Parts: sequence; structure tokens; C-alpha cells
Amino acid sequence: MRKYEYLYIIDPQEDVTRQSIEHIKEQYREMGLTLLKEEEMGKRRLAYEIKKKTDGFYYVTQIEIDDIGKLRDFERDLKVNPNILRFMKIRM
Repeated sequence: MRKYEYLYIIDPQEDVTRQSIEHIKEQYREMGLTLLKEEEMGKRRLAYEIKKKTDGFYYVTQIEIDDIGKLRDFERDLKVNPNILRFMKIRM
């Protein structure tokens, strides 16, 4: 089993943020991975504009997964999601 940490910067509008977080959790359940830890870091000012936004909502998760192929599909979906401004994956 491999462990990863994901940092998401999400559109800071409250309704969009909640929907995006629930969507991420739902995709985690569908992939059958283990969610070890999650933390909502809150709304913060960005160092530079991303998609014409100056603020972003930071959300961090730590996961454990067997099938790396599922993560590739998941990341492809994140790249086209307009509510996810940026994301970063770190292997632990």
C-alpha cells in the first residue's frame, strides 16, 4: 500500500467549496482507498492570481491506495474540474 498526501486549492465560494470537498470524498469512496487524515485549512490569499481568483480554500488529505491506475484517472478528472484551482500530490 502506498501513502500519498494531496493538497487542493478550491474556489473559495462556500457552496462551491462544500460541493467540491464532498465530490472528492465521494471519489475516494468509489476508488476504495483509505482516507487516513483530512484537514480543512480554510480560506487564504494566493501568492498570485489563479483563474482570476485571489483567494483559495485549502484542503489537505492523506490517503492509502493499492492501485495507482485509479489515481491517474482521478487526477485527470481534477485537471478539468473548474472548481479545483490547483492540486499537488506528495508520496509519503
